[in-house]
Amino acid sequence: MEAERIMAQLQSENERQDAVPDDGSPKYMPSTEDTDPIVRALKTVLKCKEVTDWELLDSRWNGNEALRWTTDRGPFFVKMNRVEDMSVFMTEAVSLSALAKADVMQVPKPLHLGVLPKVGEIGPGAFMILEHLALVPFGPMRPGNQAALGNSLADLHLSKEHDALHQGRFGFPVSNFLALTPLNNAWCDTWTEFFKRRMSDQIEGLLKDKAYGRAALVEGEPDTADVLKRFRAVEGRVGDILEGATVTPSLLHGDLWIGNTGATIEGPCMFDPASFFGHSEFELAIMEMFGGFQEPFWTAYHDKIPKAEGFERRQKLYKLYHYLNQLNLFGDPKVRETVETLTNEMLSDLDG
Repeated sequence: MEAERIMAQLQSENERQDAVPDDGSPKYMPSTEDTDPIVRALKTVLKCKEVTDWELLDSRWNGNEALRWTTDRGPFFVKMNRVEDMSVFMTEAVSLSALAKADVMQVPKPLHLGVLPKVGEIGPGAFMILEHLALVPFGPMRPGNQAALGNSLADLHLSKEHDALHQGRFGFPVSNFLALTPLNNAWCDTWTEFFKRRMSDQIEGLLKDKAYGRAALVEGEPDTADVLKRFRAVEGRVGDILEGATVTPSLLHGDLWIGNTGATIEGPCMFDPASFFGHSEFELAIMEMFGGFQEPFWTAYHDKIPKAEGFERRQKLYKLYHYLNQLNLFGDPKVRETVETLTNEMLSDLDG
C-alpha cells in the first residue's frame, strides 16, 4: 500500500525501536550536539556532516513547533511536538506525498520521521524533517500569487492523478487529524455518507471533555438536549442539502486557511495538510471563514471550477462543520453562538 511504503521509508528501523534516553531536564530542548535526536537523524539519515545551528520559526497552540536547522547540506525544516505520537506526523507525510504527486503546487517533501525523548513528565514526542522552502515575506498575499494559488488549487481539485487510488470513493488511505481532531477517513461510496459521518463525529465530540477542561456541551444542562436535537436535525438533512450536487472525489488539502499557504520566488506553496478525497467545495468553506484569500484567488479558481447551483446552501453546511470543529477544539461561547445561529438558519431554510 502506498501510504505504508511512505511511512516505512520515512522512519528508520532504529527510531522505530528506541527513543532517546531521558536526560533529566524539564523538557526536551533542541541542541546541535550529536546526541540530539534531530541532529542524529540529519547526520545518519540525511548524510549531513555538520549541523551548526537551529532557529525557532513558529510555535502553535497545539504544541507544534517549526524550526529551521542549518547544515553543510543547506537548511532543513523540522516540525516537532513534545507530546504527540508519531502517527500525527506520519499521516501528514502521507498527505504531503499525495499532494506532491498531483504536481500542481509546491509542497515540502517529507524526509524523515523520528521520536523525541520523554524528559521528566513530558513526552515522548515526535519530529518530522522536511525539505526547506525559502518563503518570501507576505508571499501568499501578493496578487500574482493569489491568482496562481487559485489556478493551482483548481488544478488540484480537477486532477485525475489519483483516480486509480480512490476509484470513485470518498476517504483516504490513512485517517488523520484536523488540528487535534481525529478524522475517520475510511472509504465511503458516496459523499453524502462520508460527510454525514464527519458531521456525526463532530456532534458526538461536543459531549466529550477537552484539553481546556470540559466538554463544549454538558449533559444535564438546561439547553443541551435541545441544542443537540437541532444539530442532529441538520445532520439528518445532509442528504437534502446535498441533493442535486454532482460530486466527484477531489484530492483536498483539508485544512487550507491562509496560514497554511506561503510562496517562494517560484510561486505559491501549501503545507500542514489533512488530506482526503472529498467535495471540492468543502475546501473553500474554511478559506472564506478565516479570510486572507482575495478577489484574484476567487476569480482564478472559479474561472476553472464555476459555482454550481446550490453552492451557497452547501457552503453553509460546510462552514457549520468547521465551526463545530472550532467549538470542539476551544469551547468558545462566541463560536457556540455562531454554530447555533447557523444551525437555526439552515433548519429554517430547509423547512421554509
